[in-house]
Amino acid sequence: MESFATDLPDMRLLPTLLALALLGHTAHAQNPLAIPPALDQDTFDLVVDEHVHQFFPGVNTNTYGASAEYLGPTLILHRGDTANIRVHNQLAQITSMHWHGMHVPGEQDGGPQRIIDPGTVWHATYPVKNPAGTYWYHPHPHELTAEQANMGVAGFIIVRDEEEAQLALPRTYGVDDLPVVVQDRSFVANGNFFFGPYGNTVLVNGTPNPYVDCPAQVVRLRLLNGSNARVYALGFEDGRSFHVIAGDGGLLAAPATTDRLWLSNGERAEVLLDLTGLEGDSLLLMSFGSELPQTVPGANNMLWESSTLNGIDFPVLRIRVTAPTPEAITTIPATLVPQTPPDISEAVRTRTKLITGNGMVGMGMFMINGLMYDLGVINDTMQLGSVEIWDIVNNSNMAHPMHIHGVSFHILERNGQAPPAWEQGPKDVVLVDRFETVRVIMRFTEPSPPEWPFMYHCHNLMHEDNMMMLQYIVTDLSTGAPEGMGTAGSRVFPSPTTGQLTYESATPVQHARLIDALGREVWKAGLQGATTGTLDLGPVPAGTYVLLLHGAAGSTPVRVVKE
Repeated sequence: MESFATDLPDMRLLPTLLALALLGHTAHAQNPLAIPPALDQDTFDLVVDEHVHQFFPGVNTNTYGASAEYLGPTLILHRGDTANIRVHNQLAQITSMHWHGMHVPGEQDGGPQRIIDPGTVWHATYPVKNPAGTYWYHPHPHELTAEQANMGVAGFIIVRDEEEAQLALPRTYGVDDLPVVVQDRSFVANGNFFFGPYGNTVLVNGTPNPYVDCPAQVVRLRLLNGSNARVYALGFEDGRSFHVIAGDGGLLAAPATTDRLWLSNGERAEVLLDLTGLEGDSLLLMSFGSELPQTVPGANNMLWESSTLNGIDFPVLRIRVTAPTPEAITTIPATLVPQTPPDISEAVRTRTKLITGNGMVGMGMFMINGLMYDLGVINDTMQLGSVEIWDIVNNSNMAHPMHIHGVSFHILERNGQAPPAWEQGPKDVVLVDRFETVRVIMRFTEPSPPEWPFMYHCHNLMHEDNMMMLQYIVTDLSTGAPEGMGTAGSRVFPSPTTGQLTYESATPVQHARLIDALGREVWKAGLQGATTGTLDLGPVPAGTYVLLLHGAAGSTPVRVVKE
């Protein structure tokens, strides 16, 4: 940690000054990296509770954890199996649990609608469909996500499958296959966390000033940015290169070699580091904050919230190289897993998601398509199995890490150019800088009824809790509600119909939209708040559709057949 030299301290820095006085004597002590236990079992129990943890000797910090004092165990899942996870809420406030990056139905996604009241248990169960990769879990309660994550509720999910098992990759957990979650936290004088967008202390797996012993062979680092807002520019002090083998959603087609890797909030990357022949040496993983543009959180932008880590290069993890293991991996594979993103010709529509607004890293008014989050409003409707292209356009004053629930996407372009090799696999978070346009393509493979929508939002947790989030549903026309029957007391009749429909709704309806099996809007009408009326579908071709009745209470989908 660094000291401050100033005539008149900024009062925003008071918690940091007090914490530096308290913790200075331990600031440079090297500590062995904590490795969360890996659980591979039929049913997991995650108990979210209050704890006390010592990050520094003799200093107690109030924390939250998931079956641990801080953070939680790594859950090992197998593709093709069924995940069974019981989440016990022993906090005094509501919580939820989101399986970040996992392809699950909306009902199991753990978004803000999935409230787990104090003293209750949610049993999540879903088939494991994701390819082998690094995912994670964290709370997602409305306006409480940042606070609970800051206190320590999060953990890794590792998915294994047969394709990955056939590759010569390190996979001995805790030895040559290491989970590495990087967070920044600040402490106040009594040892507790200071809640804010930035921290002044780097924690890796909850360990300050960490080191880890790695064998002199190829090792695998599963990197996760678990910070509230800070973006990391990761690389090694000596400038050595490393090999990215996976992003958010699984393995790449081939390793991508680089000496620098940006990791924004919620993003993951799996990295191979060749330590062959380096026994006795020591490497230092750094974050090169001095390289970040002024628009990226973590840069030295004097107009934003301050931190001693902003705009500087600082250590993240010391790697001490020890003797190799008996069955060491000593080569980097030439190829990994073929990539099969949806073809552009399959896309049924292109949507633009325009980010606007101004503010700071921890506060501000940022919007998506001019809107902010409303729990009762469905912003988009997709058809199950359909492919879409989204253009994410950032016209705000800073970079935003954008996350889409329920899918993995592939980046087609960054400002009209192909993305770097390490971004050419499946992802669910993408950093979009100021005045940048990122084009992504995705297939919607998981259903989500209106009561359990998927989110898309900024994964800067401060912005997310400040309503920079919208939601969508994925409708399956082959099942869904019976013809003519909707939710919240709405219905239309007759269905099937040759043209005329009568609708009845328990709440005022402002307008109606008809969506076909490819997710395209084929008809719409304004209804001016009426609760009953007649709709003329005469010009619409015969087929099965979803009729959306939009009102102040949200969107009610009704399945309709036109003969």
